[in-house]
Amino acid sequence: MRTFRALTIAASLTAAAVLLPSIASAQSGRQFKDAWFWGLKAGSLSLADSSQSYKQAPMVGVDWLITRTHGGLYISGSQSFFKRQAIALRDPVAGLDSGFRAIDLKNMRRLDVALMGFPGEHLRFHPYVGVGFSLGQVASAQPEGPFGNTDQANATAQIVQNQRTAVAPMLIGGGQYRMTRFSVFGQATVVASNTNFLLYSGKPFDFGIEFGLRYNVGSSIDRN
Repeated sequence: MRTFRALTIAASLTAAAVLLPSIASAQSGRQFKDAWFWGLKAGSLSLADSSQSYKQAPMVGVDWLITRTHGGLYISGSQSFFKRQAIALRDPVAGLDSGFRAIDLKNMRRLDVALMGFPGEHLRFHPYVGVGFSLGQVASAQPEGPFGNTDQANATAQIVQNQRTAVAPMLIGGGQYRMTRFSVFGQATVVASNTNFLLYSGKPFDFGIEFGLRYNVGSSIDRN
């Protein structure tokens, strides 16, 4: 009986010695470099209105971050929630004499793609910067009536079609802190205004602040 107890204790100590490094490694979380992260985020987008005053619009989205040692790729899809108005000529043929027509805008979908840089070597907190482009699309754009004739209706519909979607340069900067199971992050985006976009209001930039969680789903390289 004593021999069995001694063997049991010895086996337990051996198992503990083997498992402790694995547990410690798991607690430290997966490595940041050469990884593929999936994330959920929320925040706000600062958009200027017709009076050129910045207003906050809540935003939610998902993102993917693929990392290597000093660089990587960032892809994000998001939607912002707001109501705005754009102004168009009531009759483009008649010009300013026709007056102006309001176009009711609601929400925006956005696709962001950026090349990322990860300066320095860090254990848990990883700062990053990136440059890329942002593709924005107004989710709903409804011109207000009345329309004097079919040509006015068609001209307004063409304006909406041509200016509902726009591409613009984007800068991104932030940091990610690695925890046991997830990483938390915060970041800011700056998107140049596109003059051919329904949401253009004369301001040169739109700004975004985002916070979220990312999960390391595995390696971004083939280790075979």
